[in-house]
Amino acid sequence: MKKIVIDGRCIKSGKFDGAQRYATEILHELDKIVPFGQYELLIRPECVDLICLERIKKVEMKGDSTFSWGLRAFFYLFKQSAWYINFSNGPAIWPKSIITQHDIYAFYNVCNNTKKYIIKRKCKALLNVVIAKHIVTVSQYSKKTILEKLPINSEKISVIYNGWQHIKSVLPDTSILEKEDIRKNEYYFFIGRLVNNKNIKWIFNVADHNPCDKFVISGAICNEEFQFYYGKNNNIIYTGFVNDAEMSALFQNCKAFLFPSLMEGFGIPPLEALYNGVPIIISDTSSLPEIYEDCAHYIDPMKYDYCLDEILNEQVGAPEKILEKFSWKISAQQWYELIRNFAG
Repeated sequence: MKKIVIDGRCIKSGKFDGAQRYATEILHELDKIVPFGQYELLIRPECVDLICLERIKKVEMKGDSTFSWGLRAFFYLFKQSAWYINFSNGPAIWPKSIITQHDIYAFYNVCNNTKKYIIKRKCKALLNVVIAKHIVTVSQYSKKTILEKLPINSEKISVIYNGWQHIKSVLPDTSILEKEDIRKNEYYFFIGRLVNNKNIKWIFNVADHNPCDKFVISGAICNEEFQFYYGKNNNIIYTGFVNDAEMSALFQNCKAFLFPSLMEGFGIPPLEALYNGVPIIISDTSSLPEIYEDCAHYIDPMKYDYCLDEILNEQVGAPEKILEKFSWKISAQQWYELIRNFAG
């Protein structure tokens, strides 16, 4: 097999998003099964100590900007005649590439970003399908949207799902409850990037229809501008960004988890909620019915006059079958087999 070089820009400190979670967890599991000496991770020098790997060799790659880093990586790949793997939304910087395209929201007018940002995301997606040898995405729904909007054949796309097992090792930090003055089983919870496709306005409108309930929103505003997050509803608490330990405590003590997204490539937080024994109230759109089947309470994300307590009285399936269906270990094995098919 050829040398396999993985883009390590997904390894960084600070706030995690779904793509970074996917990349990090796949790397950890892949490191357990790949042969010694064949796989490398190109990583910035300041991030080397952020991930521990045994079989995958870490290679430091400097670069003052995204462009200069990519240029250095390109020449490194050329010199090694290696295969390039990117787990977090591309871009394909080399023809012998397998790229993960988590979503193509920019093509569906569900983002409230600047025109410059949307054009950039569209161009990156188009370049990926033209340059890369293969595309991986995270649900059948995402594959369907890619086929609808981009010039690519179905055979060039594989689906490799997310997992949830990272949450098992997290010890909950219940100090967040005291800090935010919230009590066990007295609030509905949402966590995620505060971007337009997450449909946070649904929570604000439902909060108006359920004034006796409390709603806790956690997450960081990313790439978009929202002016309605602060002080609009007295029964909404906005915590800002929380770490995994605080998130775990908020999961374990809420009445239910809310996920009213307009468009999701996969949606990891409801999986984390199910692991914590929490009922989930989620949109009946995009990938969510595919992932969560009959184990969720579904809502129309464009309808607001819900009584959440009545929704929770509905019968749903046991979460075990969903939790058994998805695994970082299984996904890493699928990645390993895919890479071997191309590089062997």
